[in-house]
This record gives sequence, structure tokens and C-alpha cells, in this order.
Amino acid sequence: MIRKHFLFAIFQIKSTLRIIPRLLLCGIIFLAVVSVIGICGNTMLSDDSGRQMDVNIAAVMPADDSAISVGFQVIKNMDSIKSICRFIAMDKDAALDALARGEISAIIEIPEGFVDDLMYGVNTPATIVIPESAGMETLIFRSMMSAGAKSLATSEAGIYAVSDFLEYYGYDEYITPSQDELYNFYMKYAFNRMYFFKADKVSATGQTSAAGYYICSGIVLILIMCGAIAIDRFSNRPRAVMESLRTGGISNIYVRICEYAGVVITFFIIMLAALFIVSLTPASGYISLNAHVIAALALIIACTISYIMFLCCVGDGGLISMLCIFGTGIFMMYACGRILPEPYLPDAVNSIGNYLPVKSMCALMESVFYGTGTGRSIFTCVIYTIIFVSGSLVATAVKGRDR
Repeated sequence: MIRKHFLFAIFQIKSTLRIIPRLLLCGIIFLAVVSVIGICGNTMLSDDSGRQMDVNIAAVMPADDSAISVGFQVIKNMDSIKSICRFIAMDKDAALDALARGEISAIIEIPEGFVDDLMYGVNTPATIVIPESAGMETLIFRSMMSAGAKSLATSEAGIYAVSDFLEYYGYDEYITPSQDELYNFYMKYAFNRMYFFKADKVSATGQTSAAGYYICSGIVLILIMCGAIAIDRFSNRPRAVMESLRTGGISNIYVRICEYAGVVITFFIIMLAALFIVSLTPASGYISLNAHVIAALALIIACTISYIMFLCCVGDGGLISMLCIFGTGIFMMYACGRILPEPYLPDAVNSIGNYLPVKSMCALMESVFYGTGTGRSIFTCVIYTIIFVSGSLVATAVKGRDR
């Protein structure tokens, strides 16, 4: 009896290997489609990353204050300022009207004698008007102004502290040289806005590059689409064949398990061969065949094929099942942010995508190339594989009784 079951499993796997040429042909076709999607997505992200922020700020200044006018022209033409802000001199009424129409992001109202008061420590405040529904640019500008105000307060406190210290201990001749040195020190920071911020690269694709993001997503999508070609392996066999197998002691459940194992092994052989070829090319720096990579790849394939088998078992195993695989596959790729990255999707779609198996499969595929996978992705793929395989076996048992 054991020998009979073993031979049936071997014959089942051998017959499944015959679909490799058909899978390779379909894989090439789907690769072309996925490549177009990846190129479009990568182009969109590249264009978005190169976009510069341009904030229009209205400056309301007293007309007869030459010191403020000179300072305004200096600040306006600084390269570090021009790359972010564009200052426009306006009167107060025109500035308020422009703010209401959304033509400017904020208003800076500078009082008369502002520069003189600043030099003598009076610290007359400037008024900044920001709309209630402020956008991202306005919020960043407000953060910059807040950082500038704190830097100015720190600078004044440092200069006053040193001056008071030297005066208290009778070193009056060192006050002016110390102030000049402190002025130079603080001005070095004032004219470089990058001292206010920590450089941190933020990408819509997370830790992976845009190209790597779509490569990993494309591989998972190709697995799903090529898996749809293998649905004939899970289609309902003729009743006479199933009766003959049952007479020989081979149950419907065992037949389904052998079919699943055959398709998984076939896909695993193809993917392992593809990765081996890649490891021999100049792209081998991105991937190396080790135990982690092989285990992750086997789990991704097992989860994908179990999902396809489940749809075939609960469906008709024909055209309807194929349409369900295509439709749900594309929807899951979209909802999981694999066609458009998650930041570009509505919150409702993101919340749905967090619970779909494709999200964990793509994250696990990224671990194959980048080593960024987490234990949560592995656990989720294992759980989904168990659910889909169990559901398929239950559906197979129910259909077997109906016959």
C-alpha cells in the first residue's frame, strides 16, 4: 500500500514537470507586462523625487526702513533660501488677499526698526500669519522659522553671557574681540539651513530602491499569473478515474496533496534555476544562494500555489477559477501598494492591503534580494499557506462526497 502511494506521488510530480515549457512561455509574456508596469512606476517615483518645494512668502515691510530693505534683499537672494522660499514684497492688504486666495503660503510682517532693535537687544517680534488649513510647504516653513527663532535666541544668550562674564571679572578689553568671534561662529550656522535639519532619505518604497521594489513585486505577480496556467492540475478528474483510484486505496485528499506537491516542486525548480543563473551574472551582488534564500523562495511558492489551488477547489477549476486568480491577483497587488506604492493609495485601501497574503509574499521576496524580511512575513505566509491548503482539502472532501 505504501509503495502504491509512493509511486502515485512520483508519477504525479513527473506529469507536472511536463508543463515547464508552457510555464516558461507564459512567464516570458507576463514578464513583458510586468516590466511595463515597473518602468512606469519607477518613472513616476523618479519624477516625484526630483520635484522641488516652492513656497511663496509675502513680506510686509515699512517703506522707509533702509536697513530692513537691505537685509530683505540679502536674504531673498541667498541660494539656501531661494531653493525653498520665494519672498514677495507686498503691502498688508494685498498680502491678506493673496493668502485667502491660496497664492501665498504665509505672511511675514516686519515692524519698523526691527533691525535696530535686534542689534541693541530689544527683540521686537515679527508677526507671521499662516492659514488655518496649512499645507505641507507651510508647515515646513513654520518649522524653519521656529528653528531660526530658537537659533537667534541661543545666539543672543551666548553673546550676552560672555559679555556679562568678561565685564564682571574686569576683562573689558576682551568683550569686543569675543563678540566678533561669536558673531562669526553663529553666522556660520545661520547661513546654512542644513544645520537645522538631519538629512534623512525618505522613499515611498521603504528600504528598497524603486527598481528593486518593482522587481520583487513583479516576480510575485508572475508567480500568480503563471500559477493560473497550472489550474488544469487542480481541475476535477473524471468520475471513473477517481472511483478507480479510490478502489486502489488512494483517496481524493491524497490526490490533491500530490497535485499540490507536484506544482510546488515544478515552480521551485524553475525559480531555483533562474536564481542560479542570476548568481552567475554581474547582478550576483544582489543575491546569493544560501539556506535563507532557498527557504524563503520555497515558502513564497508554497503560499502562492496554495492560494491558486484554493480558488480552483472552491471554483470550477476552469475559466471561472482562472478569472478569479487574475482578478484577485491584480487587486491584491494594487491594495498592497505593489502597483502604486502605499503613500499614493487611499487609507481604506491600505488598511485592506495589510491583511492580504501578497503583502507578506512581496516582503519575503525582498528578503531574498535585500535581506530585509521579518519574522512577521514568514509567520504570515505560513499561516496563509495552512489556511489555503486546509480549505482546499475541505473543499475536495465535500465535492468527493457529492459525487
